Amino acid sequence: MRLIKYFFLLTICLLINACGASRKPKFVKSPIDNIITKYIDKNNYNVILADMDYKEDTDKYFHKYRILIEESKPFLTKEELNDTINKPTDVKIVNTDWKEVSPITFDEYKNDLGMTILSKKNGKLDKNSAPAGVNSYVGNSRYGEWRTHSNGNSFWAFYGRYRLFSDLFYGSRYGYGYGYPRNDWNDYNRNYRNKKSYYGSSNKYGTKYGSNTNTSWSKKPQTFKSRVNSKVSKSASSLKSRGYTSSKSYSKTKRSSSRYNRSSSRSRSGGFGK
Repeated sequence: MRLIKYFFLLTICLLINACGASRKPKFVKSPIDNIITKYIDKNNYNVILADMDYKEDTDKYFHKYRILIEESKPFLTKEELNDTINKPTDVKIVNTDWKEVSPITFDEYKNDLGMTILSKKNGKLDKNSAPAGVNSYVGNSRYGEWRTHSNGNSFWAFYGRYRLFSDLFYGSRYGYGYGYPRNDWNDYNRNYRNKKSYYGSSNKYGTKYGSNTNTSWSKKPQTFKSRVNSKVSKSASSLKSRGYTSSKSYSKTKRSSSRYNRSSSRSRSGGFGK
């Protein structure tokens, strides 16, 4: 009789453990997680989604990233700030090659082409998406200043030394042609920074608009992009129904690299990405 009770209790315990294990999320590791790990010793950087694509022959999704890393450098002179010839030596720009991503990751960022999708400022990670540059460079007197256009609107202008930021961040974006409007930056800074993703008051930032004309994605026919967006949404939903999730879903903002390091080690079981 005791033996029967023992096996009965053992069976119950095994069932409880199995149910608990099935509820445990399966993290999908992405190249973004690898970037965080690679630059864990850097306190300030931005990751921009530079391009994205889908390969029908292999049924795989891909991203390209542009990483801006702030390097330690003494105070810059006024001549250096207004230098229109030399590139800035205090910001390192790294362009990655194509990185495979899971359907979940592609679906999460499909509206964020050309935007900052990850930033680290003073050691604090932020996984909310924002127009490129607004969270670290726009409004920062080290890189530029607010000026007034002939039409009376205030806009951000980079110093000569950082003129390439204009091309990297917006180019002739949204018809302004001269930088982010101050009203947009104020809205982001007051209501969205470190809280939630920002696409502008009328969703004018991101994949649909902006200076993304030279990307692989922008050159695809609209029928192709619509088909991929529909397909990836279904694939992502299927994975999530099976218990998969991403580190972005797990926590959008983490306050220290050490805390993220513990979560990223758990994410290695996901099996996606390179």
